[in-house]
Amino acid sequence: MNEINKDELLDLTKWQRFFFMVIYSFAINGVVGILIIIAAVQFFFYLFTSKINNQLQTANNWLHGFFSDSLNFLSFNTDSKPWPFNDKSEEPKSDQEVDVVEGKSEEVNLDDGQPEQTTS
Repeated sequence: MNEINKDELLDLTKWQRFFFMVIYSFAINGVVGILIIIAAVQFFFYLFTSKINNQLQTANNWLHGFFSDSLNFLSFNTDSKPWPFNDKSEEPKSDQEVDVVEGKSEEVNLDDGQPEQTTS
């Protein structure tokens, strides 16, 4: 028979993940309601002005990203926690440095007899 490993059951990181999964499951439940309300308000802006409200669109995009990140965390597609524990606005850090090389360019006049060369 398979034995239950007590150390696996008492692993603190697994219980922390469970705690965050419960918190994020309640959070995405609330986000769905807010997204529906924003969609309804956006429809009324569109109905009366034939334009969408950019501020509502920005809020909708942010909430949609949070919902997607939370769902990926809950479904074990990723181990990184969503906002506020993971700030996507920060650029990923790289171990490699990029060197910028500055140079001068020269203008070349083509003779009328020579065909123009293009690169593809």
